[in-house]
Formats: sequence, structure tokens, C-alpha cells
Amino acid sequence: MAEDNVDRANEQEAEREAEIEAELERIDRDPDEVDDGDGDLGAQNAPREDAEELEDLEEAEPVEAEEEEEEEKT
Repeated sequence: MAEDNVDRANEQEAEREAEIEAELERIDRDPDEVDDGDGDLGAQNAPREDAEELEDLEEAEPVEAEEEEEEEKT
């Protein structure tokens, strides 16, 4: 019985790895990137290389919303 549980766990892990690899290929990412041990890959707390650029975009969004409101009034 314990052997069945081990086999089932191994099968589930293999299916999970295959799904991850297929998804990485679908989005045109290197499947080996996951194997490189990058623990931040896909994490929300991953460092952002373009953090300043993102902050600039976030600051610009309210201006765009105000412009759209003005256009709707006219």
C-alpha cells in the first residue's frame, strides 16, 4: 500500500513538471530556467528590474484617467 502511495506521488510530480514545462514553452520561456534554481521565478516578491519605469507608469495612469473623463464630457 505504501508503495502505491509513493508511485502515485511520483506520477503526480511528473505530471506537474510536464505541465510546467509545457506552459513555459507556450509562453516562449526556457524550461531550463526553472531548473537553474531561481527561487524567485514566478514569485510576487521577485525583484523587478524595471521598478523605476513601472513607478513612472503608475504615476502616469491617473493623468490618463482624467483625460478620458474630460473627453467623455465633451
